[in-house]
Amino acid sequence: MVRGTEIASFRRVTPAILASARLAMANDIPESTKAEVAILLKKAAPILGIDGSTYHIMDILIGLSRADDWTGSNRPIVAISNAKLAEYTARSERQVTRCIRRLVEAGIIAYRDSPTGRRFVYRDKDGDISKGYGLDFTPARVRLHELKALVEDFQARLNSEQEARRIVSRTSRAIIDACAAYPEHAEAWHSELQGLKGLGLDKEGEAEALEAMHARIILAVTEEYVPHKMSGEGDISVMSIINTTPQNSLERKKERTRSHERELNSDHSGRIAAGISTEKKSGAVQSESHPPVRKKSAGTVDEIQSQVLASVSVGLVRSACRQACEMVGAEIRSWPELAAAASTMRLMIGLSEAGWLDGSARVGRFAAAAILATVLEKAARSPDQITSPGGYFRAMIDRAVEGNLHLEKSLFGLVDGAIKRIGERPA
Repeated sequence: MVRGTEIASFRRVTPAILASARLAMANDIPESTKAEVAILLKKAAPILGIDGSTYHIMDILIGLSRADDWTGSNRPIVAISNAKLAEYTARSERQVTRCIRRLVEAGIIAYRDSPTGRRFVYRDKDGDISKGYGLDFTPARVRLHELKALVEDFQARLNSEQEARRIVSRTSRAIIDACAAYPEHAEAWHSELQGLKGLGLDKEGEAEALEAMHARIILAVTEEYVPHKMSGEGDISVMSIINTTPQNSLERKKERTRSHERELNSDHSGRIAAGISTEKKSGAVQSESHPPVRKKSAGTVDEIQSQVLASVSVGLVRSACRQACEMVGAEIRSWPELAAAASTMRLMIGLSEAGWLDGSARVGRFAAAAILATVLEKAARSPDQITSPGGYFRAMIDRAVEGNLHLEKSLFGLVDGAIKRIGERPA
């Protein structure tokens, strides 16, 4: 097989064309297959600037090559005229020429021109190319590892930008909701939000700045109202009134004579009734002044999350909560994706952001997201049975903390229910 490459004299040679020719002359070719390189080239097309008609022609050329020519030390050479390519793609020959030139300058193929400019391939009895002139894909094989690295970096950058866009959208909505909830701060927060958006930051920088702003808002609001929730001065004086009133009335009853008993009975009944009424009010004040005491946790957050998800996989959550996935418009394929969809799911069940943050802090972000998806699915299927999905979510969180939640049973029950509904549909 011919190891060299020739470029016809009629071509206008550029440094990029010469670079492709040098790659085509390389002897150290990585082991690869046609399918592997074809998929890699299609993934790398946006990076290399290959699109439209150029992409179409590259796809046709790859399809015309033989799979055996992409293995070992063989060189995949495609011999097809520009006229035939123009016929296949419904383009002019001049446009086909320009597209092939773009592929050569992108380092994908190299010119292997015959003295007459014709393209043809001669094969021996084993099917290997003994002499070939046309378009050589050897540069793509030589750059195999380089193209893989480019594609991985490109995919990572795309994923990072996509996640940043989601954070920007989610955090912006949360800040706007905070402005509506606290009108006294709305003007300052809204001005700061517009200022951040007007800085011209990239998506990653904007997402980071918005998350920092949202954290400051939550901290400011929490610090503002925590002292009032912890105040309990009024409880002591109320309790003292409750305790002393019945005792005084009993002592006075013992000291009085039997001739005044009827009169004291009515007075004593009134005092007892007043004491009971005061006690009820005191209980109400106590419940408002002090937050409810949480039951003892079954372990640390990581231990609780491991216990809840011990028999639960992402696939099980996706199969059991199909309606929930459709409602949030996301394909849940990993735990981070499920956690990212939690902000949308909590809005659909009317759960506050504080309730979601509290639940995730107590049982872990992934376990809380799985519980949230389960509640949304149940609420979507049976809205009459679950009138308060937010309260249902908190109750499941409490059970998880106590070690009494068996989430896998609920999920398998949802899967069975979906199968039964499919079987009950009329044919």
